[in-house]
Amino acid sequence: MIQLGATEIVEKIKEEAVSEEAQIISAAKEKAKLKLEEAKAQIEVQKKNFIDAEERKGVEERERMVRAARLNARKLKWQSEEGLIAKVLEESMKRITEVKKEGFKGNSYSNILAGLIKDASMSIIAGSGGTSTSISRDSELNAILSDEDADASFVTPDMLNKIADEISAGGVDVHLSLSDDRIRSAGGVIVRGKDEKIEVNNTFEQRMARFSTSLREEIVKNLFKGR
Repeated sequence: MIQLGATEIVEKIKEEAVSEEAQIISAAKEKAKLKLEEAKAQIEVQKKNFIDAEERKGVEERERMVRAARLNARKLKWQSEEGLIAKVLEESMKRITEVKKEGFKGNSYSNILAGLIKDASMSIIAGSGGTSTSISRDSELNAILSDEDADASFVTPDMLNKIADEISAGGVDVHLSLSDDRIRSAGGVIVRGKDEKIEVNNTFEQRMARFSTSLREEIVKNLFKGR
């Protein structure tokens, strides 16, 4: 075996150290490169996720704005309808003064009151709302008016007797009289049994309240048709 001198041994160790160092550095660089690629890939994924999230937020925000706009439009439409309906009903109540002076569709206000009195009387005789099959054979009823209508003599004893006769012709003995009591109302009448156990409110306010649903539907149909 060839014996190496001390110098040769040192040089050999250096060469091996340099070679090993180069291998270590090369492996480290390769590992660093892989880590860098992985980091770049992760950054791209995160960037894509961020962009997707922002796009989703944008879509959600646009959808929220559209929903809010639609809701606001419905609210404004409802407010508009309610305002116009209230105006129509208010004007209808104001027209009662004209009806009392000029009548309505060829009927005088006295004739209108006569119809309301007869309708209320028939309801009382037949039972609540006319649903009872047992009919009283002898009924004493009072018609109650507002101070204004009573003072204007829109309802007279002769009128009440005529209404009573018409109802009595159906086999029911009815007596109608004008009450001394008064109601606060723009118009119409309350008919009450003498024992005050039952009454029918046929004032304009109550009739409009009872027919409010159909009245509103009719108003909406005429005010907003074609929209």
